[in-house]
Amino acid sequence: MNDIPDFGLDHLSPVDDDSEEAMEALWAGDLMVLSQHHTTPNGSHSFVLAHDRSATWGIPGEPQLVAIVVARDLRQSTFTFETSHHATASFAQNWLAERGCPQTRPQRRGVQRRRSASPNSSCPKERT
Repeated sequence: MNDIPDFGLDHLSPVDDDSEEAMEALWAGDLMVLSQHHTTPNGSHSFVLAHDRSATWGIPGEPQLVAIVVARDLRQSTFTFETSHHATASFAQNWLAERGCPQTRPQRRGVQRRRSASPNSSCPKERT
C-alpha cells in the first residue's frame, strides 16, 4: 500500500464547487494512508482513511484523521470529493460506512495484534 494517496482524478473535473474545495483543502503529501478500499471493476468509488500530518501544526487537539470518499462518473468525466476529520479511526470508519464503504474489519497499517493466552477468550485486542 502506498503511503501517499493517488485519488485517480487525472482527466476528471469536479462535479460541484464543494468537491473542488474539499479536494484543494487537502495536500496529498500531508496524508499517510492508514486504510483504503476501491470498488471494482472500474474503481468508480474510493474510500480512504488517512492521517493528516499537517494537523500537527494546527490547533492543539484538532482531529488528525481524515476520511475521504471519492465517487467518479467515468462516462461524464466528473467526480465528487467528500472529506471529514475525526478524532478516532472508529468514527472515521463509521462515516465511511454511512457513505457505502463495505463494513469489513479493516487491516490498519502499523497495528500490532497480540493473542490472548486463553483459546476461549474474545478476539485479539489492538495495541495503541
